[in-house]
Amino acid sequence: MSAEPATLVLLRHGEADTGGRCAGQRVDPPLSRQGRSQAVSARRRLALAFDVVVSSPAARARETAQAWTAQPSVEAGLAERDFGAWEGRRWEELWAGVAPEVLADPAAYAAFTPPGGEPLAVVEARAWAAAERLAVAGRRVLAVTHAGPLRLVLARAIGLSPPQGFALAAGHGRAAVLRRHGDAWTLEALGA
Repeated sequence: MSAEPATLVLLRHGEADTGGRCAGQRVDPPLSRQGRSQAVSARRRLALAFDVVVSSPAARARETAQAWTAQPSVEAGLAERDFGAWEGRRWEELWAGVAPEVLADPAAYAAFTPPGGEPLAVVEARAWAAAERLAVAGRRVLAVTHAGPLRLVLARAIGLSPPQGFALAAGHGRAAVLRRHGDAWTLEALGA
């Protein structure tokens, strides 16, 4: 085990200008005014010097990462879930069409895939692979991502199931700070 741990800070992008619509990979809105303010606040709050700054391919994530660097590296594994036919439609309309048992049961929710969308297990696999690639001993990495990938990586790192991970906080412009010692992960902060 290396004496110097890896530090992986998973930051959810600032609030996007979605107009209440589903935005995954196919719909890519910019940050709202509030989202730009959240990015600046996160920069002040996370007073670490990062060796690497990476971002999801989404404009809202890249724009958030630009609070640290003008040209963040893009990491495809950090992308938001592809919500398929749901993208661009109003959330209130979408949730109204989902069976109540799916909304009431975290395991059923985790097993649910929107029509033409990406299964949650696929999101978890690609996000976890990205986290493992990024968390190199002795390196401090800022990874700007989305609520789903952030929660899935965090859950796996600390030994929770995906449904349990969805109960974890992931506010806009807020971070989870993870340390990796070899194959062991620890959560240092949530909501930072």
